Amino acid sequence: MKSFLSKFLFVLIDMLAIVAALLSAFVLRNTLDLFPVEHTIPLSRYLEFAPLYIVLIGIFAYEEIYTRRYDFWHETRLVLQGLLFGFFIIMAYLALSRTIEHYSRAVFLFTFCFAAFYIPAFKRLAKFTLYRLGWWQKPARVLGDDKALEEEIYSNPYLGYIHPGRRRARTVFIRSGRMTPDTLRQTIDQELTQSEEVIFVPLLNDFNLTQSHIYELFNTQTNLIALQNRLKSRYRVVLKNLFDYTLSLLLLPFLLPIIAVLAVLIKAESPGPVFFVHKRIGKGGKTVGTVKFRSMYADADERLRKLLEENPKFASAWRQNRKVKEDPRVTKIGAFLRRTSLDELPQIFNVLLGQMSLVGPRPVVKEEIDEYYKEDAEYYYSVKPGITGLWQVSGRSEVDYDRRVYLDKWYVRNWSLWLDIVILLKTVRVVLRKEGAY
Repeated sequence: MKSFLSKFLFVLIDMLAIVAALLSAFVLRNTLDLFPVEHTIPLSRYLEFAPLYIVLIGIFAYEEIYTRRYDFWHETRLVLQGLLFGFFIIMAYLALSRTIEHYSRAVFLFTFCFAAFYIPAFKRLAKFTLYRLGWWQKPARVLGDDKALEEEIYSNPYLGYIHPGRRRARTVFIRSGRMTPDTLRQTIDQELTQSEEVIFVPLLNDFNLTQSHIYELFNTQTNLIALQNRLKSRYRVVLKNLFDYTLSLLLLPFLLPIIAVLAVLIKAESPGPVFFVHKRIGKGGKTVGTVKFRSMYADADERLRKLLEENPKFASAWRQNRKVKEDPRVTKIGAFLRRTSLDELPQIFNVLLGQMSLVGPRPVVKEEIDEYYKEDAEYYYSVKPGITGLWQVSGRSEVDYDRRVYLDKWYVRNWSLWLDIVILLKTVRVVLRKEGAY
């Protein structure tokens, strides 16, 4: 009963978010007054426009948003897709019913824009609240030795899974990485007879199957999974570049004053240039001069040489990660810049010059590619290096280099514009919390 009531409440929450979006859009439209009309259209006419609620709730239901427990980012992507599709349906309905003159198109446009923020935010708040109240909870078991997966499943209120204790687990997760195909098949068969739902991680987990297309050959009872190298598509590369340039230009007016203030502080603390240009490897193996704020003393190279010779502990840590905590070469303002990642702000100019991307593998030197990337170097060479990336939002300096290479490889294999957007949003949180930075 609690599960049913939770789903019913989620529908009501979405309708409430739509109402909030309508109110915000109506106020914004009348405040801007960019599109004057001959007569005032009352707010009640928009609030009583039933097709808006029916279309959006119907799309969300079709996407099984109310029946499946999606991760926040996956569900948000489905919500945004549904809003885009719903906007065109509503516009078509108004045109075909010849009622479009009775409404302001700007109000509907703003409504869908606000809904893109309100619906995910309302959903997140509702699920976290209901989880704490014990309504949005579902007993689940996790089979297989994967502590990271188990921790994510049981510690994510948005999913709502809990340890079953003495209760019957309605959902079973299977981490199949170390199972043979026969063992996995037998385990799934057995669990399906005892549980309502079995969710298993594929034996091959290096690809994001949500970006794939799955279809069947009926006569052979076979499923086919079609994967694409999305960055081999010219129009997707153009889309990624367009996204980089547009967002960089929008951010530039806000970043320039910050860059100016930090430049003064760096110059005031220690002699030397404000910026540090380091030769790194870019797309196709070309050398790129990446720009950063100088965070070390001017004679940092000499200090590094002495430290590697005189301090074995420092040398060991340097060989493992190419970074160390409490690096004595770093200035006071430089330590602050590194903790907050503000030292990388000038790389916005590399993006505008077409040398870097907002999101991608972190730029490295040739020695790192030869030592760590090795046969996976082609993945690194296939994209522009990024200001931020999957590594930065997955632990940053706390992640060892082998894991970093795996994350870069996974990013290239599974790129999508939505993945870039999620990484950028997560980067903001990581920077504010100073997670894994030194």
